[in-house]
Amino acid sequence: MEESPNPTYGFEAIMTFSEADAECPVVSDADAWIKLFYEDPKAADGTLQEAHRYDERCEQIATDILFVFSQIKDQN
Repeated sequence: MEESPNPTYGFEAIMTFSEADAECPVVSDADAWIKLFYEDPKAADGTLQEAHRYDERCEQIATDILFVFSQIKDQN
């Protein structure tokens, strides 16, 4: 028997890229479906801004995820 890649209850699905609606399957068993859309930093690849853009995006995602987790924790 093959296991599902997602649990069947008690979890939240968090999508962190702008194409999530079009390119990701629906996680129908999730208790919540949280969409956090970010501009892909790859537009800066090969430029002097590349490292800065990736660092900036990582910090933004980490901050947002920390906030989301704090809200989920408060609800449980």
